[in-house]
Amino acid sequence: MDLRSLPLAYLAGAAFLVATAAGGFVLVRDADVLALRLPTKVLAPTKRALESPRDAVEHFQCNRCHVVPGIEPASAPLSENCVTCHQAITAGRLDLWYKEIEVQRWKGNLTHLVRTPDLGSLGLRVKRSWLIAWLQAPHVVRPLYGATMPRMKVGPRDAGLIADFLSVTEEESGEPARGDVEAGRALYEKNACASCHFHGDAPLPAPRYGAPEFRVASARRRAPDLRYVRGRMSLAQTRSWLSAPHSILPDTEMPTFSFSPKEVEDLVTFLREPVPEVAVEPRPNAYKPRLLEREVHYPEVARKLSRHLCFHCHSDSRRAGDQGPGNSGGFGYDGVSLDLATRAGIVRGIKRDGHFRGLPDRLEDGTPRLVASLLARHAELDGHFQPAVLGMPLGLPPIPEEDIDLISTWIEQGAPE
Repeated sequence: MDLRSLPLAYLAGAAFLVATAAGGFVLVRDADVLALRLPTKVLAPTKRALESPRDAVEHFQCNRCHVVPGIEPASAPLSENCVTCHQAITAGRLDLWYKEIEVQRWKGNLTHLVRTPDLGSLGLRVKRSWLIAWLQAPHVVRPLYGATMPRMKVGPRDAGLIADFLSVTEEESGEPARGDVEAGRALYEKNACASCHFHGDAPLPAPRYGAPEFRVASARRRAPDLRYVRGRMSLAQTRSWLSAPHSILPDTEMPTFSFSPKEVEDLVTFLREPVPEVAVEPRPNAYKPRLLEREVHYPEVARKLSRHLCFHCHSDSRRAGDQGPGNSGGFGYDGVSLDLATRAGIVRGIKRDGHFRGLPDRLEDGTPRLVASLLARHAELDGHFQPAVLGMPLGLPPIPEEDIDLISTWIEQGAPE
């Protein structure tokens, strides 16, 4: 049929139908992106007594960062889930709906929490005792991944409920590894395992937030430090993983090697050999912020810290719905109404006993609470936790000392606009 012979009205109508269908498809496809502009539900903890495994997973908001099997919907909406929102940005799904300059800035800043471990097969990959202990005192497993499990307000019973929900039941059988350590070491070197993995030789101190080390190849970033294999995985789990990793975790970047049963046993035996501990001195008070010899104003603080990083968990208190775990509450903590997205919110400070504390809200040693939290994060990565101070940024690398100098100076100068 010659389209030129059709009346113009028919052609216009067909074009309208095609455009409408295409527009409808885009609206359906990007419904979750458009919902970012709408008020959201508050994910803050609501239950005081957790009775079931599901209660624990929902209370501690595992679906803020993970897709959690069995939780419907499968994950929190984009506005409440760090990872799925970051994935939408990198995939270009926000390009149509936000200003190009904003989207490009977001893409340039995205380093952490673009991908998190799959929890669906966790019971095949970690021991129950390790998971329960780690949830209570998380340490860095993947040295170049950057993000780690947040330090939640979780005790042994609640951690056990989370393990129950994720079907993590495995423990050691008591059977010893029966391979040859030196043969396993030779296999480790022959197969270039160190090209992705550390084996107790991760850099100390840990890289700071924004460090170039966090932008290395994905396989290197996601690979765990193998010094923790003995504590983290049972003998049977390690054998299964080395034999067929993709049958356990289909999207793993771990290659499938054609190891013989003897080679698997040799590697397992080598990996389960204790790795000498590296002595790390406590550093909670090792660094004293340096006051800059210039005036610092809020726009610089916002650009480098509060509007670049902090506001993700401490959103603008004027925003309807969920304002992040550091404002509305989350990860087991009650909300403290701390808005770090605006200067007014920072100056107002946290809410305690019904009153806002305001800046500088100093600890007994005179350190402003906000600065103390930034310093505490450095100590936490060394395994030194302070009961009275929660390290920030929660679950992310510590910010560089020079940025702590900046915000400390700004606070001591009276928080100039």
